[in-house]
Amino acid sequence: MMEWLVEGAHCGYLPLISGECCHPIRIARIARGDLTPAEKSRINERAARIEAQWRGGYFNGLEYFHFRLPEQGVAMAAFILKERLHRLVPGSTCAPTAGEVEAAWHRMAEQREAILVWARGNKALMEIVQTYRFERRQGACSLDAHAAAARTVEQIDRSITDARTYAGVCIEWAECEYRQWFWRCAPNHQVL
Repeated sequence: MMEWLVEGAHCGYLPLISGECCHPIRIARIARGDLTPAEKSRINERAARIEAQWRGGYFNGLEYFHFRLPEQGVAMAAFILKERLHRLVPGSTCAPTAGEVEAAWHRMAEQREAILVWARGNKALMEIVQTYRFERRQGACSLDAHAAAARTVEQIDRSITDARTYAGVCIEWAECEYRQWFWRCAPNHQVL
């Protein structure tokens, strides 16, 4: 089960390139619901115990943790699962079981594939990604650029009810497949 929780850091949240080099292992926590302050504190304390210089961020309903070594990622993934710190339902503080988390990961993988098929079929993939990149280049933070890309999804197909997820999947795919596209999409040629 752990193999799909630990992967390279070239997808998802857009960290600094130097951070990717130093922290290539990435694990994710499903972050659709809310953590209590005590739960968030436990996560931060455990991550710091695993590695004092860990990195992290949020993107598209996931919280990412970046570490230097695979064993560190495995330890963090096991902690999050054991302590039931994933949140599957928006606005909820209910802790899911390990089986529910695994089923959610599988659903998300299937949804990702369906979104990419939709984007390719509508020839929308590049337009969505370019909107995100343009907004970042103009100085927008990742959250605002993601919202602009979601508006592009809505313009392309008004029947999409979760445009933000559609945009996020397209952005993550492009970042993973064409990382160099994101190197210079911040103001003043700042590297992301």
